[in-house]
Amino acid sequence: MVVPLVLAACNRPDLVESGPTSTASALTLEDIEAAVVSTMMVEGALTAAAQPSNNPVPSELSPTATDTAAVPTGTPTEIANCLVVSNFLNLRSGPGVVYDPPIKTLSNGTVLFPFATNGDGTWLEVKLQGESTTGWVSASGQFISCNFDPSGLSLGQIPPTPSPTNTSTPSPSLTPTATYTATPTNTPCPKFTNGTLSTSVDTGTNKVTVTWSSTGGCGLFTGTITATYEGDGAPYATHKITGQSGKLTDSPPGGRCGSFDVLYNLKLNDSSGQSVNVNAAANVYWLC
Repeated sequence: MVVPLVLAACNRPDLVESGPTSTASALTLEDIEAAVVSTMMVEGALTAAAQPSNNPVPSELSPTATDTAAVPTGTPTEIANCLVVSNFLNLRSGPGVVYDPPIKTLSNGTVLFPFATNGDGTWLEVKLQGESTTGWVSASGQFISCNFDPSGLSLGQIPPTPSPTNTSTPSPSLTPTATYTATPTNTPCPKFTNGTLSTSVDTGTNKVTVTWSSTGGCGLFTGTITATYEGDGAPYATHKITGQSGKLTDSPPGGRCGSFDVLYNLKLNDSSGQSVNVNAAANVYWLC
């Protein structure tokens, strides 16, 4: 590296010693080496000054160390509170269920700000969010959830326990004396007889009014009245009936020419198993 610098130094006019005359005199090798070393030192200093520093010089726009320290850091402290986690929670005037009735009932999600506790930490004196209302709530985890340990709260002022309300004791009512009820004797059911069945025809419409009745028997009466054209093998209508006597209207179907008898049959039963069976007829006439 020294050799090229020596050669370069030979070409620099400032390293050529000038005399009083216009003819330059040659320098000795020692003089040239000394000039090269001096040049290397100067150029090295210039190169170092030209390179950017790893530590930039702060400008007037950059904050100083003092300014940076003055900027607050960190997040704001969360306000201590509790949240109602049950479906409802009573706010009472003191720490206990004996303080009844409650001041109000709090719903799920209500925010509370505790500021005192009772002696064993089972109840907290709180203020409701957005209200001036204060009172006591149970500190049980099944009712509230807090973002801090409420055991460090100061002891609250416990109000006197309310005296129980005197309630009158109702006088015992007199037990009614049992009355004697005679056991009913089994009375035989009267004989079910005298069933009757009668008919009446409206000649304009050929509708037949059928009336039935009976005597005797007992309990409920049920049965049927069937209506059959004479000569037909099966009834055209079956009427269900109830009661020991009654009346119904039957409408024989048309499509026939001339006079025809309609046969009616009554079958009536009582609840004891007795029955009556009676027949009657009605004559209808169909124009062709």
